[in-house]
Amino acid sequence: MFKRFITIAALVILPLGAMAAESENVVVPLKGILILTPGFRATDISITDRNVISAEMFANDQIRVTGLAVGKSDLHVTAGTVAKLYTVTVTDNVREVFNSLRRDLDSVPEVEISINGNKVVLKGEVSSIGGWETLLKVLPAYGANVVNLTTFQPAPEIMLSLKKLFENAGFKVVQDITDFSPGTLSLQNERDTLILRGSVYCDEDLTTINQLISTQDWLSIDGKDKTKPVKFINKVVIKPTLLDVGAVFVGVKQADTSAIGTNLLKNGINIAQGFNFSTIFEGATNQSYNLGADLSTILNLMAESGCKRFHRAGHLSFMSNESKEYKVLHEGGTLKVRVYGGAGGTGTLNDVPYGFIMRVRGGLVGNDQVKLDIQIEVSTPALQENNDYDLKQTKVSTTIVAKLGETVALGGMKDMIEESSGPSGIPFLRKVPVLNWICAESTDSFNDNQVLLLVYPQVAGRTPPLKMPPSAETANTLEESGKTNQQRTEEANEKKSFWERWF
Repeated sequence: MFKRFITIAALVILPLGAMAAESENVVVPLKGILILTPGFRATDISITDRNVISAEMFANDQIRVTGLAVGKSDLHVTAGTVAKLYTVTVTDNVREVFNSLRRDLDSVPEVEISINGNKVVLKGEVSSIGGWETLLKVLPAYGANVVNLTTFQPAPEIMLSLKKLFENAGFKVVQDITDFSPGTLSLQNERDTLILRGSVYCDEDLTTINQLISTQDWLSIDGKDKTKPVKFINKVVIKPTLLDVGAVFVGVKQADTSAIGTNLLKNGINIAQGFNFSTIFEGATNQSYNLGADLSTILNLMAESGCKRFHRAGHLSFMSNESKEYKVLHEGGTLKVRVYGGAGGTGTLNDVPYGFIMRVRGGLVGNDQVKLDIQIEVSTPALQENNDYDLKQTKVSTTIVAKLGETVALGGMKDMIEESSGPSGIPFLRKVPVLNWICAESTDSFNDNQVLLLVYPQVAGRTPPLKMPPSAETANTLEESGKTNQQRTEEANEKKSFWERWF
């Protein structure tokens, strides 16, 4: 008696559950087959009229429905507490499918519906996102009865909106991807898929692109989100980029610093971080200042302000973000130092570098910005009483973030050179590459000079070669080359004292 009660209760509850669930209408042709995908693996299938349809499990989460007779039947699919209800219509008249489809797609006027044999054919270009979404929701209900030849062609305002989205993030969007320079993108549409092509400088750019696309609730990245109507494929690649980081020393008289700072500001050079040009040479050695202009502009404005001493320290070229190892620029020399390995050993000669050493690593963090770790070392050998040498070293480590082509000033170089040289080291500095140019004939003259190091990162080969203003050491080279030997002799004699000329 109890078992009969449970059976009757189940038969009553099942139809009530089916009525409570939202029904999905599908159409299957007479003697035809329709594959349904409820989204879960069904454990039970219930059919209200087995004379109209039959159903069976197919693959893991699909159900194969066969039309047996013209009519309607509910199909209830369950898996534990999950259920889905289908209302299946079996028809052998393609005209009925045609009329039904016209009603369902009434809100999508771009679609042309026609009958070809025993099939209903859809053609046209759908330009609205909502219309395309409606079409994709309706078609599964008709299965093999319909041949879909429609395509999605986004309206111009949709594409303009996407273009502006990328351009506001700093990318360049073109119609044709003939320009392969990094940071250039092209959006192309193929049926129901938007494809983004182009190249960028770094991983950060790819992350930015994916973040921008994720804000578009109608785009499915790689088609993974089936609830979004349009598939988006990102074919943007990272292009290996060769960076070039150069360094230039500038010698500035203390009296000229205010004039230089004023001239830079007067010409619209926006110096970051409250930069005070007259005090950059003092204080902490790990300070850096973005000067907001390319190196040629900065040097020429400094030259106009009375600065006459420039020295190119050299440059490094390396692949952006290629390695965590530092690339090294060494302007100086090496000392041969004998290192003894044990008692009675003769030792081995090791090379110890001295002079100016710059180490750089890092790379691009955007299509126009770099982040670089920079280590600067200034070292000078000092002669000891035992005729041995002591290597004096000062080092600074800093990280700079700057736009490509932007000049960055590193402060504290004066302190570094003073500490490296010391009073006894100044004579030797005249023989050390890079450092010898700044050291005058006397300590007083040396102390009157401020030393500034300008660093300029750029993409190798993108900008024209650097043209530096004539330095004090080379400004009169052309004039001197035109003089005769007699003129040089007369000028040399004029500089001699009376006693030197007489004797």
